[in-house]
Formats: sequence, C-alpha cells, structure tokens
Amino acid sequence: MQRRSFLMGLAACGGALSVAVRAGRARADEVGDALAEITRARASVKTLVAPFTQERSIGLLATAVKSDGEMTLVLPDRLRWELKPPDAITYWITPEGFGFATPKGAAGAGRGAAGRFGAVLSDLLVLLGGDLAKLRARYDLSIPSRADGITLAARPRAEEVAKHVRSLEMTSGPELWSVRRVVIEEKNGDRSVIAFGKVARDVAVDPARMRAPKQG
Repeated sequence: MQRRSFLMGLAACGGALSVAVRAGRARADEVGDALAEITRARASVKTLVAPFTQERSIGLLATAVKSDGEMTLVLPDRLRWELKPPDAITYWITPEGFGFATPKGAAGAGRGAAGRFGAVLSDLLVLLGGDLAKLRARYDLSIPSRADGITLAARPRAEEVAKHVRSLEMTSGPELWSVRRVVIEEKNGDRSVIAFGKVARDVAVDPARMRAPKQG
C-alpha cells in the first residue's frame, strides 16, 4: 500500500510538472508571437513624433509631479525627450552618449552621467520603437493584455537594471507600431506613467534636433 501511494505521489508530481512546463511554453510562445507582431509592424518605421503627459508619483512624499512634453524618435538609435516649461529640459539618447539642455545651459556626457537610469536608457529607446526581442536577455517578459493593442511587461534580470528599476511596461496602439503608454516602476517606490497623444509616423526631422550637446 505504501509503495502504491508513493508511486501515485510520483505520478501526481510528474503530472503537475508537465502542466507547469506546458504553461511555461505557452507563455513563452505568447510573448514570442507578440514580439514578432510588433517587430513586423515597426519594421519600416523611420521616425516617430508624439506629445506626451508624464506623471511621476514620488512614493516617499506621497505626491505627484505632472509634466507635458514631446518625444522624437529617429530609428534605430536616436531619442529626443523634451519637457515643456515649467520643467524646460530636454534629454537626448544617442549612440554617442547622453545629453541634456536647460535654459541655463547644456551638457553632454557618456551614459554613466545619467545616474541610476544610465543602464535602462537603451532599453527605453527599444520599448518606444526598437526591436523588442533585444530585451529578452535582460528581462522576464509577459503579455498582461491584448486589449486595443499589446501590453508588454518587463521585469529586469540584469543586476545593473534590477537594483534601480522594478518593472517597465509598454502598451502599443492597435496598429502596433505606435506607443500609447509607458510605465516605469522604480525600486524606491517611485512610479512614472507616460501617456502619449497622437503619434506621427515618418515625419521629417531636422538632424540638428537629434544631436546631443557636446561633452564639456
């Protein structure tokens, strides 16, 4: 009787493991299918320009800071992130590094100058318009929703990201090449929600606007 119970227990464990493996494969297939769909939709995109509203909730202060701005993305690797007054600051992410400008002056430097977000800057550019498959080596990816687009959730595995960021989330538009929302959850409890307005595709962008200030 004991031997039969033991064997039945092993069989039950094996069945549960098999179900878990199949579920894991199904989730992996779902992520892979979603990434492939978005990649196809983004394949011919040259530029994306969109207004946005950014609300940053500061956990320790229990308050929120709202900003308006404009995103300009020139694929494959240039992002201009402009916050309107009263913030009045513009950031650049380029192959050369990270830069910013305010009414009082400008500076450019390597990505290390971006502080705790230096490790995630390239990933943010990928979320907005790049090849999302590149994130699989550094994040655990899942698809929480397919309502009116695709929502991709990314939890960092890479140590240099995980020590600062708890999760990233991107929701595409229904045509999949645009972005409707990005959410950044920080390790310290702060949270940024960026909601995009109408995204203009393949508009002409002055190359000068995409060049970060030179390093001082």
